[in-house]
Amino acid sequence: MNTPVTLSTLKNLGLTSYEAKIYLTLLERNTLTVPEISRLAQVPRPSAYEALDKLMSKGMCISKPGHTKKYSASDPTVLQERFFVEAGKSMEAELQQLENSFKEKQKEILEKNSSLKQNIGKVIEELRPQYENSREATGPLDYIGIIKDPYQIHKRFMQLADQAKEEMLGFTKPPYTVSKEKLTEQTEQQAQLLRRGLKIRVIYEIPQDKEEFEWWFNDIDANVKYGEEARVMKELPMKMSIFDSRIVIFALEDPVSKQPSLTAQVIEHRALAKGLKALFQTFWDRAEDYHILRD
Repeated sequence: MNTPVTLSTLKNLGLTSYEAKIYLTLLERNTLTVPEISRLAQVPRPSAYEALDKLMSKGMCISKPGHTKKYSASDPTVLQERFFVEAGKSMEAELQQLENSFKEKQKEILEKNSSLKQNIGKVIEELRPQYENSREATGPLDYIGIIKDPYQIHKRFMQLADQAKEEMLGFTKPPYTVSKEKLTEQTEQQAQLLRRGLKIRVIYEIPQDKEEFEWWFNDIDANVKYGEEARVMKELPMKMSIFDSRIVIFALEDPVSKQPSLTAQVIEHRALAKGLKALFQTFWDRAEDYHILRD
């Protein structure tokens, strides 16, 4: 019975190697003296006395009074509940420790986030006047703005769309600079603009990626249901939006790498907007209703 597996199991339950060996030895005999236990369990006699005291404190053995003290093992079945209770206490202690650790970490993160927000607020308060003052100065190219960050491009587009009073025209083509969640946000904003009376016409370049096609078609369909006019083409020259025949935002293909650029140009120039609007109308006349893709 004194097998490696059984010894390992008892040690996992919290017994030392000597305690496990002695308990298994006691199970094989009715009663044993300390010298007998030391010899059969192969445990040094001084260590046997210490291990027996611990086993007795754990209720795993009892002593028999007499001229020579003897020891007997307790029934293993009566120990089951004790081990379950101890295991439960151990688990509760570990869970409590984990909960305390989580609360401390959560508090640390919240305090760090609060501090970060406060610092950002202070920095913006200091920088905003400089920004406002610089807007008062004008230069020969102040009507042109260049944006490279995708988030800022999306934000600027949303601002220009919100400020439009009469009309918004657009060339839309993949790849898109923002996530589908941001595009959904854009669709929701356009729904509000359409309800406000803004006229929106968009030409979409048909994506080559078949996996994207279904989502792309459904997104157009949602926009049209809100009131947008939409047509499609196999290829568009660039990404572009025109707001009230006054402001244009567009991204051109890199002529060297032939890759779509993430750099957008925002130009407030009525003559340019008028010319690009004529270009849009030419493509609009050649484009087809998006439903042809389902026919």
